[in-house]
Amino acid sequence: MRRLQITAGVTLALALTVSGCSSAGDTSPAENGSSGEVAGQAAYVLTIARSNPTQSNFADTITKDLEAAGLKVTTEYSDYGAGADQMQKFNQALSTKPATIVLWPTDTTSLIPAYARARQQSPNTKIVVGIYKPATDDDALYSAFWGYDEERIGASSAQAIVDGLTAQGKPVRGAVLQIEGAPGGATTISRKKGFEETLAKIAPDLKIVSSMTANWDGTEATTVAAQMFSRYSADNVVGVFAHSDVMLDGVILAGERSGTVAGRDYVAVGADCDPVGYRNIEAGKQYATALWDPFALGRTGAEVTVNLLKGAEVPKSTTLDAATVTKGNLATCDEAIGKYK
Repeated sequence: MRRLQITAGVTLALALTVSGCSSAGDTSPAENGSSGEVAGQAAYVLTIARSNPTQSNFADTITKDLEAAGLKVTTEYSDYGAGADQMQKFNQALSTKPATIVLWPTDTTSLIPAYARARQQSPNTKIVVGIYKPATDDDALYSAFWGYDEERIGASSAQAIVDGLTAQGKPVRGAVLQIEGAPGGATTISRKKGFEETLAKIAPDLKIVSSMTANWDGTEATTVAAQMFSRYSADNVVGVFAHSDVMLDGVILAGERSGTVAGRDYVAVGADCDPVGYRNIEAGKQYATALWDPFALGRTGAEVTVNLLKGAEVPKSTTLDAATVTKGNLATCDEAIGKYK
């Protein structure tokens, strides 16, 4: 996909909020590392394969920032869902007893045994986890977590559909379609949960009549949405939430082919501040997206890691602000997409 070139005219302010690993409000600090400089210490970054610009930009940013702090960084990649491969890479890294292992894990569960093993075999190695929070109540297994609150992104997307209908002067009732990411994925589960629970609470007259997966793929979303628009053509579809802007773009195309126009006939809401979402908001087709900035994620992960290694007090969990972005505050997306090639 050709990426939209945007010059960032504003500096994006990242609002970092502290939340507990298991429950909101727990601000207990992560374990501290040894005080002093980090220059020359070994760091491993185990992250998701460079299959799209989001993943590549995250990996490049966190690697460069860690190197700029003086760490000797080894970055390795695993595909989504390839927990066994990432486990092997984790074990190999752990055998060298590095200062830190920083992860974008393939999922929320596969590496939990590895974290436990690290605590026993190399207790001084800082395990810093990003994006997918480990699905365990034992937060002593890792030193710190950082990322977005994906459930909150789903919740804000439900609110955006209501806001979009209100802005158009339409009643908040009718049918809603949902296009999901990959089945069983942590992001998909959280965004779906936040969206469905919030929509039921704030807009009981909006009914989700169909929810289908498109595996984060725009072309697949076009195919799935075409089936949905055809099947529910008589059900007064007034809103669509796709778990990503890329998939929403496919939905918008399918709707146009059937004579159903986003921004006119229904409120379209996506997520991630992808360039295609930016363009669709500018064009009035898409009402809202949610900020998901790989550059900010990379910078924050590096900052958390370096502070841990220096012995600073670091929150156990750092949450980046996933602002809702509409045409009125579209500049919020500028940094998130302005560096894409």
